[in-house]
Amino acid sequence: MKTILLCSFVIFTCFSISASAQDLTGQWSWNSGDGQRTFTIDLTHITKDRVQGVHCVEDFEIKISECFQLQDEYTVRLVKTAENIFQGNLMSGEGRNRLVEDIQLQYIPLENTVIFTHTKIPKGISLIPVEAILQR
Repeated sequence: MKTILLCSFVIFTCFSISASAQDLTGQWSWNSGDGQRTFTIDLTHITKDRVQGVHCVEDFEIKISECFQLQDEYTVRLVKTAENIFQGNLMSGEGRNRLVEDIQLQYIPLENTVIFTHTKIPKGISLIPVEAILQR
């Protein structure tokens, strides 16, 4: 009986860890070293392998911000490509100045962080950092 309970606990724990290992739901934030720029991504899971959300970037030095809410149009669309790695795009700007930026998020479960990177450097001016380590 003890063996069955122990095996059940181990299996449950493994499934719990693997299920939460890719839980990107929530708000992830980054601040520049000088405190002049912030970048956040608010994500929700659409399916097990698809994540969508919105972003907010603020530059206090040049007084520009671009923020979207979850009830707005999704600006971040991601698809799981490998364990804890999601790739997709982020739409920034408005109207004729809209940029579609190719991005990747790598989730580090033990540190509860996300490594955000551009997979292609965008053409034009972008407020979004090229690389950032975001935390919940």
